Amino acid sequence: MTGEIFSMERFSIHDGPGVRTSIFFKGCPLRCIWCHNPESHERGPVLQYLEKECVGCGSCVSVCPSEVHSFINGKHRMDRGKCTGCGQCCLACPGDALRIRGKACTAEEVLQVIGKDRPYYGEEGGVTLSGGEPLLQPDFAAEILRLCKERGIGTCVETAGDVSQKAFLKVLADTDLFLYDYKLDTQEQMDRYTGGSLKRIRENLELLAEHGKKVVLRCPIIPGINDTREHLKAIAELADRLSIADTELMPYHGYGEDKWRQIGKEYALSGLPNMEKETADICRRQLAGLRAGCHEKGREV
Repeated sequence: MTGEIFSMERFSIHDGPGVRTSIFFKGCPLRCIWCHNPESHERGPVLQYLEKECVGCGSCVSVCPSEVHSFINGKHRMDRGKCTGCGQCCLACPGDALRIRGKACTAEEVLQVIGKDRPYYGEEGGVTLSGGEPLLQPDFAAEILRLCKERGIGTCVETAGDVSQKAFLKVLADTDLFLYDYKLDTQEQMDRYTGGSLKRIRENLELLAEHGKKVVLRCPIIPGINDTREHLKAIAELADRLSIADTELMPYHGYGEDKWRQIGKEYALSGLPNMEKETADICRRQLAGLRAGCHEKGREV
């Protein structure tokens, strides 16, 4: 079974409980304007250019069979539409300024990397499939999860939920935990900031609840977009209605901004400062209070 990934992160501590191996899948149905992994958007290889590492030697120009690279007035230029992802320029670059993000690999190759980390998982750790959207490659994801469970390895899927229910059903049995990204409350907001179908995202979340799957609701908080009491209230009510115990707010950071430029895309939130810890803590306290209020209301009924 072969699929496409763009990274495998070992000893991760941010993508589920314990120490984890995070596998980042290529392809995503959404286009969140704050995305910190824009290289995941499209399937297939993406050429990344780190301008600060370029020494201006011109090696890329001489080896590229598609004439992607050129130097104009001493400045490196690329015609990205010509790039086939062959990677010849990356091999020739002495400064590691050019990198191909995305490759095909087999589930067995992924398991070889996982096997190196397994001694460090302990009781809580394991493997997380992330992206991108791993459930856009449901058969590949299901095969990795199956192989992990056969070996007694804990499994987690991070998803934004905007895929078919058929995709979810393929991975349900072998997934211990879903990290479910819930971003916005209205289709109008989604059309403006992320794309995708809010209806489908909610329906798939309900599917997981119906099957009794463990879910952590992960909610990015973006200043000026969804950092409102109304949004926090909607999160609290949704979690309460579906009996989701854990909610996690993800404060905005602009750490992915450079990657947008490096793959030739414009970052819509350029200049937006990272959310201050104090502000994020206020949001967390508000959410905790709203969740407590939902519980009280439920008991009254």
